[in-house]
Amino acid sequence: LILLFERPIQVGDFIEVNGLWAEVKKINVRATVVQTFDNAAVIIPNSELISQQVTNWSFKDLRMRRNVDVGVAYGSDIDLVQKTLLDIAAETTDVLKYPRPDVIFMDHADSALIFRLRIWTHVDNFWSVTSAIRFELDRRFRALGIEIAFPQRDLHLKTVPNDWRQPPSRAD
Repeated sequence: LILLFERPIQVGDFIEVNGLWAEVKKINVRATVVQTFDNAAVIIPNSELISQQVTNWSFKDLRMRRNVDVGVAYGSDIDLVQKTLLDIAAETTDVLKYPRPDVIFMDHADSALIFRLRIWTHVDNFWSVTSAIRFELDRRFRALGIEIAFPQRDLHLKTVPNDWRQPPSRAD
C-alpha cells in the first residue's frame, strides 16, 4: 500500500535493488514487476522494496551523472589529459551539455595518476555513453602518446651472502 499511495517508485522508473538494475513495469498490491536491461522479468515482493535500499535513478529527472575513471602514467602531460577528456565528452553523442562535463584529478596512486571524467546523460544511455567514451579515450590516448597506466612494482635487491647460491645440503 505504501508503494501505491506514497509512490516512491512509479511505472517507468529505473531502479536499482540489491545490484539489480531494472525498469518498473507494473506495481501490484503484493509485488512489483520489473524488467532488467537483459530483458528478464523479475517479480519483487513489495516488502523488499519497502525494507531494503532502493535507488530510483529516474525519480522526477531522467538525467544521471556517470563517471569514467582513467589512470595515466606518471610523467604524462596532465593538461593534455584534461583537455582530451573534455574534448571527448563534448564530441560524444548523448552526453548532455548541461550540467557541463568536468574532469577531476582524483589521486596520485601507486602506479598511476587517476582522473575522473564526470558527464551527464539520459538514463536510457547510461551504459552506452560511457562505453563510447572509453573506446574514444583509448583511441585518442594512443594517438597522443598518453600512456594508460598499469600496475607496476620496482624491485630492489640488496647484496646476498656468497653461500646463498649453493644448494642446501641434505641430511640423510
